[in-house]
Amino acid sequence: MVLATVAAIRLLAVSGWDPTAFTAFGEDSVEITAYAEEKLDREVKTRVLQGHDGKFFFVLANDPLLLQSEENAAVMDRPIYRSQRMFYPLVAGAGGVLPAGAIVWAMIVTNVIGLAVGSWATGSIAAKHGASPWWGLAFVLNVGLLSELYIDGAGILAFALACLGALALEEDRSALASLAFVASVLTREVMLVFVALVALFWLIRRKSVPWLLAVPAGLAVIAWGLYVRLQLSAYANTDQVREITLIPFSGLLGAITSGRATPADYLLMVLVVALMMVVSVRAWKSEVFLTWGAVGFAVLAPFLTIYVWQKSYDISRALAPLVTAFLIEFAIARRRLTESSSLERRSV
Repeated sequence: MVLATVAAIRLLAVSGWDPTAFTAFGEDSVEITAYAEEKLDREVKTRVLQGHDGKFFFVLANDPLLLQSEENAAVMDRPIYRSQRMFYPLVAGAGGVLPAGAIVWAMIVTNVIGLAVGSWATGSIAAKHGASPWWGLAFVLNVGLLSELYIDGAGILAFALACLGALALEEDRSALASLAFVASVLTREVMLVFVALVALFWLIRRKSVPWLLAVPAGLAVIAWGLYVRLQLSAYANTDQVREITLIPFSGLLGAITSGRATPADYLLMVLVVALMMVVSVRAWKSEVFLTWGAVGFAVLAPFLTIYVWQKSYDISRALAPLVTAFLIEFAIARRRLTESSSLERRSV
């Protein structure tokens, strides 16, 4: 909580303590910026070009159940896609009850608490496998999740809930895990790959189908998706998703050859590909549910488009679970190696 709070204060302090610095309204996104300024009755902080995701979550937090769908959908670029991710704005907007001035603060607070809770859950998982609970810092110090904090993104809450679900499974509390996974996929529908890989490894390793884990999460996404499309039927035929392609690695190759990537972007691409392989291989020997779920992002990564791959802050956010899972597996392997060496010395 301290580290997350310090990270938040860092941006607030250099932004005149204006919480809209996190919301990432863009200089070129005139309509949504005007919408925010009308709601807040003041000017907001803006970023270059189109800004980033936080501005859409601000709109949704004012009406997370889409009861005023026409007004809010009109200022969003892909309203159906944005509205699918409802749980974060639902929490930050207290179900749509909070006024706009409170929402911009609540979005920050929600993510700070999410970083703390996710770290606690990750540290608890590490401790259950013999590593130090201090390895829970692999959550809060994950660069991708810190990037989410600075744009009021939903990735922190989504992954924190997934980690809570993984911890619940470690404690044989399947009903609680199922509930956490439902909340996670309603925060970011892409978390379905996390749940799916947990279910797949469970099936392979335990020879039983984890219906309670997989079915509720899938049904929740389908049910909310249908509701969104009913409320926003005017946008049903427009292109909504540009982050996924059916051609494996075309996004990565496009990012490499685009000429827009910086040396830091190229370095992260290499690291991400390495993490995809290492975490996937490690998962076959692992009993850590968090690692099983993270493999879902290794499966997803080849199908991400150039829009995700070409900038380090986007790909680090999209595949953040791979980083945390790798560090937890490293901590567990290190602990076991230390114990093995200790036993050898005693036997000698």
